[in-house]
Amino acid sequence: MIITDNSEQNTKSIIQSDTSSLTNIPYGTHICGFYQCVDDLINMLGPYFKFGLENNEYCIWITSEPISNKKAKLMIKNYIPNLDHYLQKGQMEIIPYSEWYLTHGKFDGDNVLNSWIKKIDKAISKGYRGIRISGNMTWLTKENWPAFQNYESIIDKRIKDLKMIAVCTFQISKCTSYEIIDIIKNHRYLFVSAGNKSYIINDIGRIEKLDIINKMSANIAHEIRNPLTSIRGLLQLMQKKRAYAKYASYFHIMFEDIDRINNIIGEFLSLARNESSSFIRESLNNIINAIYPLIQAEAIKNGSNIILELGNIYDIPVVPEDIRQLIFNLVRNGLEAMPTGGNLTIKTYVMNDEIILEVADEGTGISPDIIDVIGTPFYTTKDTGTGLGLTICNNIAVKHNANLNFKANPKGTSFYIQFKH
Repeated sequence: MIITDNSEQNTKSIIQSDTSSLTNIPYGTHICGFYQCVDDLINMLGPYFKFGLENNEYCIWITSEPISNKKAKLMIKNYIPNLDHYLQKGQMEIIPYSEWYLTHGKFDGDNVLNSWIKKIDKAISKGYRGIRISGNMTWLTKENWPAFQNYESIIDKRIKDLKMIAVCTFQISKCTSYEIIDIIKNHRYLFVSAGNKSYIINDIGRIEKLDIINKMSANIAHEIRNPLTSIRGLLQLMQKKRAYAKYASYFHIMFEDIDRINNIIGEFLSLARNESSSFIRESLNNIINAIYPLIQAEAIKNGSNIILELGNIYDIPVVPEDIRQLIFNLVRNGLEAMPTGGNLTIKTYVMNDEIILEVADEGTGISPDIIDVIGTPFYTTKDTGTGLGLTICNNIAVKHNANLNFKANPKGTSFYIQFKH
């Protein structure tokens, strides 16, 4: 997904796109790259470094298993036959991880960051446009994982001001579900290289429709949901015993928290579902009218009101249950953003031969500080949110060959979906 920005209206447009290689990338870009095997890693980094070397950039590759320094030089020559020239010229370095990340026997994020800045200054002084780097992260251990993720978070914030492009590579089979979440949170972009398929995804919706999500969701379901079912069952048995009657309020809290965790897992799994669905020709107005009593009841509960402004629109191919989910998510977001007494308006209309579904609230808009991260998976400003609602909405939009957009101002926020004819 590529986001274009109209700063006057704080508008973000989500546009579907696929890129099969990492080449012409702007400075200030921080990417996490997932691969399955050594060939995938080389296919990811070969074009990446080739482009940089040919465009007067200083390149650094930090290696670790499953590829040694010697093997790295040999294999990347398939993409860069004159690699030796660049190495002798001093335009490229291939360094073992122990000589870069563990220079003092342990990982020190501040020291590594300062080393990168020195490399940038040196490259610029020698006439290079900037630096293009990649580090392979299979060397990471559980002990230094928290410190490294803190370092990655700092890099992600600071890199926008640096003449630097960074691709951090991770072997997917070595990563747990929780580590994948950490990795994605600390990078603005995600690239996946697996066999003959490659994807680059930016900003909003950057991880939907990828095999990585299927793996992550399956792991979470296996690692969390099954034990939760056992815990809930045992708690129900204990709750029935007279001896525990005085702890009724505690049981209630525990059941609520277990159910909340199950709901979060359900949202993860909804991202992974990619089964073929039955599209039927239907009017969005019919779907909205059918669920209106439910969303109006939700609005009343929040002290708000739902207004329908349904235009004269034609039928389009849709998966009705997906559209219902999309509307529920957008309505819930809008209601939570508004003070008591506000109106939430759902509109349908035709514009430029496209069917538009718009959900507009009367909240306070979106802070400019978080415009760029709205819709990023796992990012939320709510105490009880999962940060997946908009990602699911975008996934549904993409499935329907539609675009999800939003406009924000101090008087509210409008999310709208453009369905192509």
